[in-house]
Amino acid sequence: MYYFDYGYTAKGTTTVKSKSGSTRVKKAPSCKNRFHYITRTAHYSQHKAHEVVEYVKSGNMPSFAQNRPDLFWKAAHDHERKNGRTATSLVIALPKELSIEQRIELTEALIKQFTSEFNFPYTCAIHNHKGEIGGLDQPHLHIMYCERSVDEYHRTAEQFFSRYNEKYPEKGGAQKITPDVRGKGKTIINEMRLDTEIIINEHLAKYAPTKIVNIRDLDIEVPNVVSCLHHEDYNRIHGTNLKAVAMIPKSLLRLDQNLKFDNEAKNTAYQAKLAERQRMIDEVNELREYNDFELYQHQYRAKKEQEKRAEKQLEQTSQREVTANSVSLTNHLRYMNAYANDVILWSTRQDQALMKKDYKQAISYMSDKYSPLRMTLDQQNLQQLKQTAELIYNDKCLLDALRNAGYENMTRQTIMIVNNALTSTERKIEHVKNRTLDQSIKNDPHKIHRNEKNDDSPSPDF
Repeated sequence: MYYFDYGYTAKGTTTVKSKSGSTRVKKAPSCKNRFHYITRTAHYSQHKAHEVVEYVKSGNMPSFAQNRPDLFWKAAHDHERKNGRTATSLVIALPKELSIEQRIELTEALIKQFTSEFNFPYTCAIHNHKGEIGGLDQPHLHIMYCERSVDEYHRTAEQFFSRYNEKYPEKGGAQKITPDVRGKGKTIINEMRLDTEIIINEHLAKYAPTKIVNIRDLDIEVPNVVSCLHHEDYNRIHGTNLKAVAMIPKSLLRLDQNLKFDNEAKNTAYQAKLAERQRMIDEVNELREYNDFELYQHQYRAKKEQEKRAEKQLEQTSQREVTANSVSLTNHLRYMNAYANDVILWSTRQDQALMKKDYKQAISYMSDKYSPLRMTLDQQNLQQLKQTAELIYNDKCLLDALRNAGYENMTRQTIMIVNNALTSTERKIEHVKNRTLDQSIKNDPHKIHRNEKNDDSPSPDF
């Protein structure tokens, strides 16, 4: 279930209904304005500053508008017959798991599917913005194409949009190939949705076959596929119980939560709108989580079983963690400055959180421990450095166990900190060893020669 919108622009008028119920007639949206909107040109150049235009392309333009799609869409608006359709317009949600380059490749495949057979002139653009709910990327594709087929004949702008002459095509306009002409009518929408599903899934299989979904605070890797089916059709075919997720009006979503009015009545009314906005957001999030569980409950249960097995390993591993009550930790930090006390403090809190199985808090305390621990390295001798390396290695084992238990996202940053600390400590150990050896040789220059002379290792056989 992905977003796919099919519409069109036409010359003429349209009837608009107001909130009060009254109606009025206004000019229909034009293809010229649509072009400037999706390409963010002309009077739309500063529109929606929060939205990024990742890609723009036009193609299959007739000779009078080569490299000038703006002229083509203006000509369509000016010369197409009254009430005639000037452009078919598609808006398609693109997978956020794909990179910009991969989304462009997907876009090219969709354009080919919808425009190449009849050589329809087209303009497309990829837009991306952060979602109002959750703040995640919302990449989407705009495609607009003209249903007049570009052939081998050169025509002026006015002639191109005139009536097609089947007997003498060079004397008439470009042929208009509508869904009705193709024998599809309104069924073309379902056909295009299915084509879009197939093409998107092909690119997901190629570049992002799986994705991570958080269900009940558990990150689960699931197949990354889209479906063109309505949720009711999906339920009937797959035996699920997906629920419809209502669209929140943009007027509510984009309310400024910090806005205040001098008038108390206005403030009260505005706060009521904000409360309604939050209620609807909470409802959407709850339904999304419910639907995710419906779709991926088998993967969720398998992950929970894996988590239970890993929990046992985790309990065994956590017992290896050197705590503030550990003799080795206390002894090798006792001589140090105040940084040692900080290490002991965070180690203690880390272990207390582990005992409560509050793994998120334990990882946070572990991260806090490494800043003061790093400050102590230069003051440690070789034996103490080795004990520190053991302490860090125990943390590494603990993090590995947590990751295997399904807490990969939670541990990712701290694993980097611990790995870097382990590398630094091991390098420090090597440095101290080499410095000790150099000092030994400096004090007794003949020592290295005696060692070479008394080498009792066997000689090679070659």
